[in-house]
Amino acid sequence: MPIAGAFVCSLLLYGRIAGVAIEPGWRLLAGLASFFLLFVQLRLIDDLDDLERDYPAGHALLARREARRTRLVASLAASAILLVALNAGMEHARTAAAAATALAFAAPFVFKRLLPTHPLLCLPVFEGAPFAIFIYGFFLWRDVAGRELSFYVVACVAGSMWTGYEFWKFSRKVGTTALQPYLLSARAIRVALNALLILALGITVSLSRLASLSQTYAIYAATLPLVWLVWLNASWPGPASRPGRPRWAGTRFIVAVELGLLAGLLLK
Repeated sequence: MPIAGAFVCSLLLYGRIAGVAIEPGWRLLAGLASFFLLFVQLRLIDDLDDLERDYPAGHALLARREARRTRLVASLAASAILLVALNAGMEHARTAAAAATALAFAAPFVFKRLLPTHPLLCLPVFEGAPFAIFIYGFFLWRDVAGRELSFYVVACVAGSMWTGYEFWKFSRKVGTTALQPYLLSARAIRVALNALLILALGITVSLSRLASLSQTYAIYAATLPLVWLVWLNASWPGPASRPGRPRWAGTRFIVAVELGLLAGLLLK
């Protein structure tokens, strides 16, 4: 749901801000499929990068690792071919999909190799890959609607979806024994989540003005990140906490953002 919701919210926001209504059709369906496929591809690339960790050196695991590698490479090749087919006749969308794919590959297989002892220096590239996928939504809309929008508008729309995605990514392992993103400490994860919520607050309030949404939505947009900030910091897991992910973590925040946006955009 969050992926489809992000795609729909993005297109509706672009249309609302530009004052252009677009009719549903095969290009929108192809765009939704491409949007979903780009995230699947991101996961496949991550799995390919993790092969050495998941299947350590050893004769017993070598065959399984190579079989897994073959399946992943075949899946990535198939996804690339499908992306080209889905975006046929949509020059900007096709270029955006190619750029997002290139960035997704470059993060683990170029930058991570160049900076093996400084994972945080790779953060802009790793987190730029999903942002590039959210940007794809604009270029699809541009091909369908035939209109341009300012960089600021595109950054706000894509950023509103990206902050929700990043909140999910950095919060989904809180309260568990799993390795945290970039091997960050619990304190650093908490700082990152607070920063993402503050960023989300600024972006959603800006969007409500850009899209001329109702005062009710503006209040909702400002209140939601603040509620999450209080909830997160008041219930942050401590040494004596029960194991398990807190209720504020995961996809709940982005779902709340998307539902609020859909209500603000569709309810007159």
